[in-house]
Amino acid sequence: MDDRSVFSEVAALRADTTRPVLSPAALEIHVRVVDHLAHTTRANFVSDESLDTLAHGRVSTMAAIELSLAGWWRRLDGGYVIADQELVDALSHHPTRRRIVATWRRLWRFLNSESVIPL
Repeated sequence: MDDRSVFSEVAALRADTTRPVLSPAALEIHVRVVDHLAHTTRANFVSDESLDTLAHGRVSTMAAIELSLAGWWRRLDGGYVIADQELVDALSHHPTRRRIVATWRRLWRFLNSESVIPL
C-alpha cells in the first residue's frame, strides 16, 4: 500500500466517530500492519519481529501500547492479535485469506463464549 492510500485510510479512521480517538502515528502503524497481514495467509497475528520491520522499534512499541489500550490489538506471546476485523476485512482482497480470517473469527468467538469451560 502506498503512502497516499495509508493516509487516506488513517483519515477515514479518524473521521469515524464510533471508534476511539488514537494518535495519527498509532493509526498509521495499524493500517500498515493490517495491510501487511492482508497480503499474507496468516490470521490476524503480527509478530514482534514483523512489527519492527514495519516501523522503528520505539514508534511501533508506543503504537502497540496505544492500540492495545483501545482494544484494537491484543497481546500474545511474541506478538499481537489484530481485533479490528472491519479494517482487516476491508483490506483483504484474497478469497483464501477471507476464508481463513472467517474461520479464525468463528473459532475465537467460540473459545470466548460461555459454552467453553477453561481448565
